Amino acid sequence: MRYLFLFSLLLSLTTVSFAQGNSSKVKFNKLEHDFGNQPQGKPVTYDFEFTNVSNEPVILENVQASCGCTTPTWTKEPVMPGKKGSIKTQYNMAREGAFRKSITVTTKDGESIVLYVSGNAIVQKPGVDASEGSMIGGKGE
Repeated sequence: MRYLFLFSLLLSLTTVSFAQGNSSKVKFNKLEHDFGNQPQGKPVTYDFEFTNVSNEPVILENVQASCGCTTPTWTKEPVMPGKKGSIKTQYNMAREGAFRKSITVTTKDGESIVLYVSGNAIVQKPGVDASEGSMIGGKGE
Protein backbone atom coordinates (compact mmCIF):
# COMPACT_ATOMS: atom_id res chain seq x y z
CA MET A 1 0.00 0.00 0.00
CA ARG A 2 2.86 2.36 0.84
CA TYR A 3 4.45 1.79 -2.57
CA LEU A 4 1.15 2.45 -4.30
CA PHE A 5 0.87 5.79 -2.47
CA LEU A 6 4.44 6.77 -3.44
CA PHE A 7 3.84 5.73 -7.04
CA SER A 8 0.63 7.82 -7.18
CA LEU A 9 2.40 10.82 -5.68
CA LEU A 10 5.27 10.55 -8.15
CA LEU A 11 2.86 10.21 -11.07
CA SER A 12 0.93 13.30 -9.93
CA LEU A 13 4.08 15.41 -9.59
CA THR A 14 5.30 14.31 -13.01
CA THR A 15 1.97 15.23 -14.58
CA VAL A 16 2.05 18.68 -12.96
CA SER A 17 5.63 19.25 -14.15
CA PHE A 18 4.79 18.37 -17.74
CA ALA A 19 1.66 20.52 -17.65
CA GLN A 20 3.64 23.53 -16.45
CA GLY A 21 6.36 22.98 -19.05
CA ASN A 22 3.86 23.15 -21.89
CA SER A 23 1.99 26.24 -20.67
CA SER A 24 4.44 28.84 -21.96
CA LYS A 25 3.03 32.31 -22.40
CA VAL A 26 5.56 33.21 -25.08
CA LYS A 27 6.44 31.42 -28.29
CA PHE A 28 9.74 32.26 -29.98
CA ASN A 29 10.25 32.08 -33.75
CA LYS A 30 13.32 29.95 -32.94
CA LEU A 31 15.39 29.16 -29.86
CA GLU A 32 18.83 29.08 -31.50
CA HIS A 33 20.54 31.07 -34.23
CA ASP A 34 23.76 30.00 -35.96
CA PHE A 35 25.73 32.87 -37.50
CA GLY A 36 27.98 30.44 -39.37
CA ASN A 37 31.48 31.64 -40.29
CA GLN A 38 31.93 35.36 -39.66
CA PRO A 39 35.01 37.62 -39.63
CA GLN A 40 36.61 38.00 -36.22
CA GLY A 41 36.25 41.49 -34.75
CA LYS A 42 33.02 42.43 -36.56
CA PRO A 43 30.03 42.18 -34.17
CA VAL A 44 27.00 40.23 -35.35
CA THR A 45 23.37 40.63 -34.24
CA TYR A 46 20.19 38.58 -34.37
CA ASP A 47 16.64 39.44 -33.29
CA PHE A 48 14.78 36.63 -31.56
CA GLU A 49 11.08 37.37 -32.12
CA PHE A 50 8.39 36.07 -29.81
CA THR A 51 4.60 36.17 -29.65
CA ASN A 52 2.48 36.41 -26.51
CA VAL A 53 0.26 33.32 -26.83
CA SER A 54 -1.53 33.86 -23.51
CA ASN A 55 -4.62 35.88 -22.58
CA GLU A 56 -2.63 38.24 -20.35
CA PRO A 57 0.13 40.81 -20.94
CA VAL A 58 3.66 39.38 -20.71
CA ILE A 59 6.53 41.35 -19.20
CA LEU A 60 10.14 40.30 -19.68
CA GLU A 61 11.64 40.87 -16.26
CA ASN A 62 15.23 40.01 -17.14
CA VAL A 63 17.34 38.87 -20.08
CA GLN A 64 20.79 37.65 -19.06
CA ALA A 65 23.62 36.55 -21.37
CA SER A 66 26.04 33.84 -20.27
CA CYS A 67 29.03 36.15 -20.72
CA GLY A 68 30.02 39.76 -21.36
CA CYS A 69 30.74 39.05 -25.03
CA THR A 70 27.00 38.79 -25.70
CA THR A 71 24.75 41.82 -25.22
CA PRO A 72 20.96 41.50 -25.22
CA THR A 73 18.42 44.32 -25.51
CA TRP A 74 14.71 43.53 -25.29
CA THR A 75 11.15 44.77 -25.36
CA LYS A 76 10.68 46.53 -22.00
CA GLU A 77 6.96 47.35 -22.18
CA PRO A 78 4.25 44.71 -21.61
CA VAL A 79 3.53 42.59 -24.68
CA MET A 80 -0.22 42.28 -25.09
CA PRO A 81 -1.94 38.98 -26.03
CA GLY A 82 -1.33 38.09 -29.67
CA LYS A 83 1.33 40.79 -30.08
CA LYS A 84 5.06 40.40 -30.72
CA GLY A 85 8.20 41.42 -28.90
CA SER A 86 11.88 40.84 -29.53
CA ILE A 87 15.24 40.23 -27.98
CA LYS A 88 18.12 41.68 -29.98
CA THR A 89 21.34 39.79 -29.29
CA GLN A 90 24.77 41.04 -30.27
CA TYR A 91 27.92 38.91 -30.11
CA ASN A 92 31.20 40.84 -30.28
CA MET A 93 33.22 38.23 -32.28
CA ALA A 94 36.41 39.27 -30.42
CA ARG A 95 37.84 35.75 -30.03
CA GLU A 96 38.78 33.44 -32.84
CA GLY A 97 37.00 30.11 -33.04
CA ALA A 98 33.66 28.45 -32.51
CA PHE A 99 31.24 29.75 -29.91
CA ARG A 100 27.83 28.92 -28.44
CA LYS A 101 26.40 31.39 -25.94
CA SER A 102 23.15 31.26 -23.99
CA ILE A 103 20.68 34.02 -23.22
CA THR A 104 18.25 33.32 -20.37
CA VAL A 105 14.90 35.10 -20.60
CA THR A 106 12.80 35.42 -17.43
CA THR A 107 9.23 36.69 -17.46
CA LYS A 108 7.54 38.55 -14.61
CA ASP A 109 5.59 35.32 -13.92
CA GLY A 110 8.83 33.38 -13.37
CA GLU A 111 8.88 31.52 -16.68
CA SER A 112 12.42 30.92 -17.92
CA ILE A 113 13.42 30.30 -21.55
CA VAL A 114 16.98 29.77 -22.81
CA LEU A 115 18.02 31.02 -26.24
CA TYR A 116 21.34 30.34 -27.96
CA VAL A 117 23.58 32.04 -30.51
CA SER A 118 26.45 30.14 -32.10
CA GLY A 119 28.92 30.44 -34.91
CA ASN A 120 32.59 30.60 -35.77
CA ALA A 121 34.79 33.71 -35.66
CA ILE A 122 37.49 33.39 -38.31
CA VAL A 123 40.62 35.43 -38.79
CA GLN A 124 40.56 37.37 -42.05
CA LYS A 125 43.61 37.32 -44.26
CA PRO A 126 44.23 40.56 -46.14
CA GLY A 127 42.21 40.63 -49.35
CA VAL A 128 40.20 37.48 -48.57
CA ASP A 129 36.68 37.35 -47.16
CA ALA A 130 36.65 33.88 -45.62
CA SER A 131 32.98 34.16 -44.66
CA GLU A 132 32.07 34.05 -48.37
CA GLY A 133 33.28 30.49 -48.95
CA SER A 134 36.35 28.86 -50.40
CA MET A 135 38.13 29.37 -53.67
CA ILE A 136 37.80 25.65 -54.45
CA GLY A 137 34.10 26.06 -55.22
CA GLY A 138 34.91 28.22 -58.24
CA LYS A 139 34.57 31.63 -56.61
CA GLY A 140 37.10 34.25 -57.57
CA GLU A 141 38.78 32.41 -60.46
